[in-house]
Parts: sequence; C-alpha cells; structure tokens
Amino acid sequence: MKKWLICSFVLVLLVSFTACSPSAEHESIKIGIAESDGAIWNYIAQKAEEAGLDIQLIPFSDYAESDIALANKEIDANAFQTISYFQSFTEKYKLNLAPLGTTYITPMGIYSKRYERIRDISRGAVVSVPDKAFDFGRALTVLQEAGLLTLKNGFNGTGSVDMIKDNPRHLKLKAVRQQDAVSGADVFVMKPSEAKKAGLNPKKHTLKSGGLMSEEEMNLIVVRAEDQDREALQTILELYQADDTAAFIEKEYQGDLVPAFLPLKRLSDWKNEFEH
Repeated sequence: MKKWLICSFVLVLLVSFTACSPSAEHESIKIGIAESDGAIWNYIAQKAEEAGLDIQLIPFSDYAESDIALANKEIDANAFQTISYFQSFTEKYKLNLAPLGTTYITPMGIYSKRYERIRDISRGAVVSVPDKAFDFGRALTVLQEAGLLTLKNGFNGTGSVDMIKDNPRHLKLKAVRQQDAVSGADVFVMKPSEAKKAGLNPKKHTLKSGGLMSEEEMNLIVVRAEDQDREALQTILELYQADDTAAFIEKEYQGDLVPAFLPLKRLSDWKNEFEH
C-alpha cells in the first residue's frame, strides 16, 4: 500500500511537471536576427509568449550564413535582409526561401565634416561606403539619388563599382568597415546609428538622407517556402506588424529604424514580378 502511494505520488509529479513545462505548452520557433535588432525581437518574444510561442533568438554576424541555416532547417525564420538583397542572394544560390512580410527601413545618408552641401563636394573627393555587399549597393543608390553618380541599367541594389555608369566628379569610393568609416575620407555614406557611433552629429553633418521610400530597401522576415502559411510564423508576423511594435521601434531607435509594414498582398505582387 505504501509502495503504491509513493508510485502514485511520483506519477502525479511527473504529470504536473509535463503539464507545466513550457515545451508542452509553447511551440518553439528559432529566428536568426542581426544583433542590432535584439531590442525589437525581445519585445516580440515577450508578446509571443502570451500567444503560446517560445521564440529563440539566434544572432548572426554573417548574413549569408543566416540564409543558409534557414534553408538547412537549422532555424525557422530570419529577419535581417532587404528585399533587394533577398532577391539577389536567393536567385544566386537557388534557395527555396520566401518573404513572410516586411519590418522596417534603415535610412542611409551622406555625411561630411568638410562639406556643407552636396554641390560643394569637390572633384576626386574620397567617399567611404560600407564594405558589406547589400549596404554597399544601398550606398550607391543614395549617391545616385544625390546626383553624384549614375548607375547602369539593371542595377538591383547589390553589386560593385562595376555597376557605376558615370562618375562625373571622379569620386574615389572606399569600401570600409563601420569602425573605419570616417578615417581618411571626405564624405561618408552610412546609417544614422553608425554616424552617431562615429562621432558625427546627424543635424550638423548630414548632407542628404536617402532610401526611405524605396520598397526594395524594406527589411523582411524570411521563411522556407513550404512554411509560408505556417500558423506560428503568421502569428509572429502579426505581432511584428502591430501598432504597438511600430511605436516601440520609433521610441527605441529614434529614427535609426523606420517601421515599414507592407501589406502581404503588395509583397505577393512584388514576389510575382520577381519570379516572372
């Protein structure tokens, strides 16, 4: 009798533990993110927990590895890349990935301590641009918008200096790491957050801010194509594209990131254009 009671008590404990275990109640979702987006995703993770989802955040510094990890089913989604980068990378490596929805745009501007206006930039000026491929492409776009360069037809947001068709001021582009952006250059093309870290004053040193209205520069949540309609991932998208998340981004990042929630139909229309 005593032995039976002990066994029954242990069984009750096991059942209770299993019922209370997060793994029994919460579906686990692994999301690859850029470290700079940690604040946003921690906010989303808290909301997701209330919806019965356990989000595990996996930081990636090499963005190509994040897409490869997603394709290899090591993670369930990632959130770091622009539409233009996604288009170029998945086409090049034939990855069966799909956009789930958009998140934000990171403004990119032209800064200088030497010049006060775009038209003052002299012939042969040294211009530092980000060395990462997708940011390099964005920098070229911003320089073209400012009238400093003309890019070749077919430019898709990524590429090298080979995509420059005309450089009338013979600007010397210098691809550098973020921490070296202001060293030995007259003009700097970078994101506001990077400008602040480099000791620049956005109000004083900004010559032009660009890239805010381009849909191709919106960042995406990306999943495997077969998971595009997965309920848990759709729930995460809804949590991200909610009004309170937009308010959080605006308050937390103070203009360094701008919420940009593209309706899914619009994203689908873009995807159809890309595929055909």
